[in-house]
Amino acid sequence: MTGDVDQDAVLRARNVLLGSGRPTPREEVEACRVLARVSPAAYLPRLSRALVHLGYGDVFDELPQARLALFEEAAEAAYALDASDPMRTEVLLKALDSLQNHLFVIGRRAEGLALREEMAEIGRGDLEDGRGGPAWSALELWARALAEEGRHREAAALHEEIVRHARPYGPQSGGAAWAVLEWMAEAEAAGLRDRAEAATRELVEMERSVLSSDRRTSRSLLLFALLRLAELLDGYGEFEAASAAYDEAGELLAGFAASGDLSPGAYLFPYWAVLFGLSGRAPELPAPGRSAPAFGAEIGKTTPDVRERYFAELPALRAAVDAPALDADLAERVLAHRRLTVRSALHAVHRRGYLFLEPVLPLFEEGVALARRLYAEDAAAGSAPLARALFDRASALTAGQRFAEAHPDFQEALALRAAQR
Repeated sequence: MTGDVDQDAVLRARNVLLGSGRPTPREEVEACRVLARVSPAAYLPRLSRALVHLGYGDVFDELPQARLALFEEAAEAAYALDASDPMRTEVLLKALDSLQNHLFVIGRRAEGLALREEMAEIGRGDLEDGRGGPAWSALELWARALAEEGRHREAAALHEEIVRHARPYGPQSGGAAWAVLEWMAEAEAAGLRDRAEAATRELVEMERSVLSSDRRTSRSLLLFALLRLAELLDGYGEFEAASAAYDEAGELLAGFAASGDLSPGAYLFPYWAVLFGLSGRAPELPAPGRSAPAFGAEIGKTTPDVRERYFAELPALRAAVDAPALDADLAERVLAHRRLTVRSALHAVHRRGYLFLEPVLPLFEEGVALARRLYAEDAAAGSAPLARALFDRASALTAGQRFAEAHPDFQEALALRAAQR
């Protein structure tokens, strides 16, 4: 093969890569293209990575087709690696990951879905061989795609498989907690009651376990898991068990109000947002044939096309809440307002991280005010919506570490819930 390559070009390429100066991304790609023809086993992996790195450069932000060509070439380089090469799976999955994401960005969803399915098959082989790494991500990507397409039973089965590989959990089980959370969400969406409840209880016990082994961990994570368990049990008609979960969450919050919680870290805010989004999933059911976010995952992990459309509908939701016609049906307005609040909260956490609370707290307050109006007009019809609005505001304030304000809301919501039984 070396006879087909200009030896001066080979020498120049080696000088670029081995010289004292660091090559630019484009220089590295050009050099690796030459050397991959001479020593494919040594340079194809580097070429694939270099193409991905170059493709993410700002210069291609306005050149989607040029970026696509680079990601396609990166995948071709990875495919060309010998099947026996131990690096092939990792290099290939990383190249395909960039390619599939860009396909969703440019509106070629069907191709992106097909690529995710292929990646899952590649990743499953690595998991069966006892390896993890990018293989985990490949299966998660496909499971989320299935969820977005409304194929919840398949997604639940795949997330259960991921959880099975993740067990037993270590003392630092953050990643495993996310895996259980996604399994829980898809089992619930698929109507698999026993699995959904088992997964939710497992999530609660995981947070207990982490607390028992590391007291520096925020207890708010356990509180949010308990709230989700209580909501789920309430929905299943297991009112006594739900009450126990609510009471435990209330005790935690009372402690926070008295003495505070430990530093939450970056993990807390997306964790709260996912669980809050799950509590509002029912009214968000999409029309047949239309994709929706996978509500068990962070919204940032939703495919770019679905996420963009989900947030693009916020102004229309605001307009619908403010429509004069809804004043005639306050109950309907309360429901519409909660849809707006859930989406706005997810958007705020996605865009602003720990600063999420400031832009959305007025929405939570507005939701409580609307629910109080409904309760004042018809206590029977308004009791549950008011409890829901108060629980919502309490959980948001807790995520924002404003415990003294959250606790009275939570107590009032518990009293309303008890009066309904």
